[in-house]
Amino acid sequence: MHAIVLQAIDRYLEQEADRESVQRLGAKYAARHADLLRRLGE
Repeated sequence: MHAIVLQAIDRYLEQEADRESVQRLGAKYAARHADLLRRLGE
């Protein structure tokens, strides 16, 4: 049971790290290409 809990925690932490990376990259590219994104939205 202990090993299952540890695996679940590890999986959760990996997913959170991935989510944070995606959010960080998204914000970076949104800022870098703000003008293009604005024009595409028109």
